[in-house]
Amino acid sequence: MLTLIRISCVKQRFIWFSLLSCVLLYHQVHANESITVVTEDWPPYSYRLDNGDIGGIATEKIKQVLAKADIPYTLNLYPWARSYEMALTQKNVLVYSIYRHDKREPLFHWLCPLLPKVKLYFFALVKNRHIEIKDIEDVRKYTVGLVRREVAASFLKEKGFKEGKNLYFSADDYINLNQLLKGQVDIIVTTARSIKMRLKKLNKDFNQVKAFYLEELNAATENCMAFNLNTSAELVDKVRRALKEINVVY
Repeated sequence: MLTLIRISCVKQRFIWFSLLSCVLLYHQVHANESITVVTEDWPPYSYRLDNGDIGGIATEKIKQVLAKADIPYTLNLYPWARSYEMALTQKNVLVYSIYRHDKREPLFHWLCPLLPKVKLYFFALVKNRHIEIKDIEDVRKYTVGLVRREVAASFLKEKGFKEGKNLYFSADDYINLNQLLKGQVDIIVTTARSIKMRLKKLNKDFNQVKAFYLEELNAATENCMAFNLNTSAELVDKVRRALKEINVVY
């Protein structure tokens, strides 16, 4: 009888040890998964350097966070719509910088804040003196150049703006800026620092444009990074903890 009890106890310990090993192995495997990091050309936050690498304020912080989390990754720069779609549909894809708002909330695992809140503005050419924007109804009078899937596009669509009528989409903000300078659109949406850098690269003066700020455009624009929903909770939590530690330093 004692022998049977001893055998039973040994079996139970073996089962518990096996289960514990499986759990630990599961966590180790998921925590060490490689991820794909994607972003867009959005100076000074993320952009292609002259040597071909990807740099920028947000990029450098992403690199610090992932180094602290000890997560292997590849980093790629694509048009925003492609980066957004990859994060939306592919496991283990991390996208940055992405604005967080109610409509996007259920679509990703959010890790915030990546950067302090960055204000968005409507920009028009100074020479177009007839353009004045005090509220969203004023914006309806003009054509707006945007990048598909960006937060401003979602905002204006919710306000009833229509593609081909007062919304015109392009692959990136350099195209939008060129269209603004050529008079092909009346307004574009971007940040002050971004348009300054883009104009400088085009050998254009920042004094050529004027900015209009609307609070409602910036009501929910926390600057974050976000994981695809199919990414393991262990991996997401590991990166989230690293971000929290880095943010304490910042």
